[in-house]
Amino acid sequence: PPPAPADPWAVPPPGAHQPWGSGAPHPGAGQIPGQYGVPGQYGAPGQYGMPGYPGYPQPSRSLYTNGLAIAALVVSFLCYFGIIAIGLGAAALVQIKRTGERGKAMAVSAIVIGSAWLVLLALVLVVGGLRHGTRTHDSSGDRVKPSASPLVLLPATSPLRLNTGECFNLPKEQVAKEVPCSEPHEGEVFWTGTPSEQGDDYPAASTLETEADQACTEHVDEYVMDTWTLTDAMTYRYYYPDRNSWHTSSGRRFVCLLGGDAPTTGSVRKDATNLTKDQQHLLAATNQFDRAWSKSPDEGTEVKDDPEAFRTWAGKMAEAADRQAALLGGVTGWADADKKTVDRLVTESRTAAQHFRAAAKATDGAAVEKELHTAFQHLGDDLVLDLRRQLGLATQDQEPGKHPSDQVV
Repeated sequence: PPPAPADPWAVPPPGAHQPWGSGAPHPGAGQIPGQYGVPGQYGAPGQYGMPGYPGYPQPSRSLYTNGLAIAALVVSFLCYFGIIAIGLGAAALVQIKRTGERGKAMAVSAIVIGSAWLVLLALVLVVGGLRHGTRTHDSSGDRVKPSASPLVLLPATSPLRLNTGECFNLPKEQVAKEVPCSEPHEGEVFWTGTPSEQGDDYPAASTLETEADQACTEHVDEYVMDTWTLTDAMTYRYYYPDRNSWHTSSGRRFVCLLGGDAPTTGSVRKDATNLTKDQQHLLAATNQFDRAWSKSPDEGTEVKDDPEAFRTWAGKMAEAADRQAALLGGVTGWADADKKTVDRLVTESRTAAQHFRAAAKATDGAAVEKELHTAFQHLGDDLVLDLRRQLGLATQDQEPGKHPSDQVV
C-alpha cells in the first residue's frame, strides 16, 4: 500500500530540515501578526514539542531608504537652506532608529553640510558688516561715497557718545572719560543733537561747524537758565562728526559742552531740576529777550554805517520785548517776587517794543538812531536786577557767559 501522507502537524525528528525558512508557509502563518524571528510570534518557546528552543529574535533590516534622509541630503546642497537640512537630518535619524530603514549616513551628511553652510553664511555677514563703514572713490575721483547703513560702531570713548548732563575729562585727544560732576572735570554737556543733513555723503566740515555753533548758542540757556552764573573763563565748545565718525553707527551727532581753562567742580546746570517756579518764569522771559539782544550788528558798527542792519535788528527786538511782556504778564501768581515790580517791568518792555518798532520803520538813519536810543532807556535793567535779588538769582552787573565764544574743539 502507498505510504500514508505525512502528518502536517507532526513534530520533525531532531536534525530534520524545517521548510519554514525556505518559502514553505508555516501552518499558523498569518494568524499572529508580526515578523518571523520575533519572540512571541508563531507560538511561545517550547511550543510544537521543542522544549529548550527559545526562538531567539533576529534583527531585521529594511530594504527601503528613509525619505526624510533623502530630502535632507538634497536640501543641504542649497546654500541658504542649511538650517532646514539640519532639521530634516535630525528628524530622519529619529525615524531610522524607530523603523530600521536605511539612510543614516545620508542624514548625518546632510547635518554636516547644512552646518557648514551656516558657518559660511555667518562669516559673510561679519565681513560684510565690517566693510559697511569703508569709503570708496567714485569714477570722478574727487568725491567719497560711503556704503549705505553703516554698521561700524563708534568707539566707546568717543566724545560724540556723551549725553546731556554728563561731566567728563579728556585724558587724550578724541578720548572722553565720564566722571561725576562733583569731581574736578574739564567739561559738562549741556545739549546734544543731530545735523540737519543725514545723507550718505559727508557734508562740508564748514557746514557742520556753522550748524553746531548756532545750535549750541540757541540751547545754552535751556540748560543754564541763569546764565549770569557763568564766569568769564567759562565758554561753550562743541564736537561735530568728522568723515570717519559720519560713517559709524550713532556718530552723526553734535555735542555742546561748557568748560573753562582749568577743571571745575560741581555742575553748572540751572533749569527746572533745581530752580523754583518764580525763578523759571523770570529767566524764561528775560533770556529770550537777551538772545535777541546778542544778535545786534557787529560791535563797532554805527547806525550811519549800516542803517538797514539796525532796522532789521530793531524789528527783532520789538518782537522780543513784546514776548517778554507777555510772558511776565501771563504769570497768575508770584510766590517770591514783588508783583508791582513785575508789572513795572511789563510796562517798560511794552514801551521799549514801541520804540524798537518805530526804529524798524524809520526811513533815515537819524530817526533809527533816535528811536533805538529811546528804546534803550526802557529796557528796565534796574527792575530785572531787583527781581533777581528777590528771587535769589545771580546779581552781578553783567552776564559774562551770555555771549560765549565760538571755540571749536
